[in-house]
Amino acid sequence: MSGTAKKGNVSMTLPIPVVVRSHNDKQLIEPTLQMLEKQTFACEIHVFDNDSTDGTLDILPLYPVCVHRVPEGTYVPGSVLNEAMQSIQSSYPYVVFLNSDCTPVDAYWLENLIAGFSDDSVAAVFSRQMPRPDCFPLFAKDTEDTFGDGSRQKYWKHCFSMASSAIRRECWETMQFSIDIQYSEDIDWTWRARQKGWTIAYAAESKVYHSHNYTFAQFKKRQKGEGKADAQIFNWTRWERSFLRYSLLPYLRQVKSDASYVWKQKKAGLLPYSLALRFSQMVGRRQGFTEGLRKKDTSNG
Repeated sequence: MSGTAKKGNVSMTLPIPVVVRSHNDKQLIEPTLQMLEKQTFACEIHVFDNDSTDGTLDILPLYPVCVHRVPEGTYVPGSVLNEAMQSIQSSYPYVVFLNSDCTPVDAYWLENLIAGFSDDSVAAVFSRQMPRPDCFPLFAKDTEDTFGDGSRQKYWKHCFSMASSAIRRECWETMQFSIDIQYSEDIDWTWRARQKGWTIAYAAESKVYHSHNYTFAQFKKRQKGEGKADAQIFNWTRWERSFLRYSLLPYLRQVKSDASYVWKQKKAGLLPYSLALRFSQMVGRRQGFTEGLRKKDTSNG
């Protein structure tokens, strides 16, 4: 791990703190740590492990990392992120976050990520995520749609992912991560930063392999969690929160997009799967969104 980081025209010889969050990722954490050692910028690795029981902890002593144990049953995303920001004693102006199952594609991942802070108004930068070779086609499509060259993001209310990202310490010191949200705590924090005048940057050249092959139940659960967080984080007009606008139209757009994708990929047999998958997505997200709205409306009196 070598190199010199730069902020503007100022040389920064300090190692960049990199926080790796892990939980039972024995098969993936080692390639991730190996790629961190190959980065062009020096880094100081801190692993925050959430009670792994699969042998992940046996791998960590093989690498120059500082291990922070998160006790069983105490993991709250926002709390762990805040603890990481607080406990890492570094005068470096940014803290980098990388999930243990996010493997940098090349030696320039960190350098390209930090380059996103070229403007002093940037509160956070996030990387491009790419599907792993074994990723199921429709989930691979979702990953490319969300990240890719970033062209789709401008049409969305907001986009960010903590899985491979960097946070400006100055911004965090005035506004910490919420400890009341179980999903999308990264979306919440960066959205609040934007409301205060900060900007969020996307570093398309900072690339990691990161994808999941969810079961229907897992996908629905995730969508439910994100839908609930959506309702709590953003303000919604009556039209925006309607079933037609928030649920049905996105479902139809997704199915149409999937149909085009599987046709081009000559995998038309996946279309029935798409119909079922997107229905599960719609139902899960609607359930979570409705719960979140109910909770938000109740708390607002």
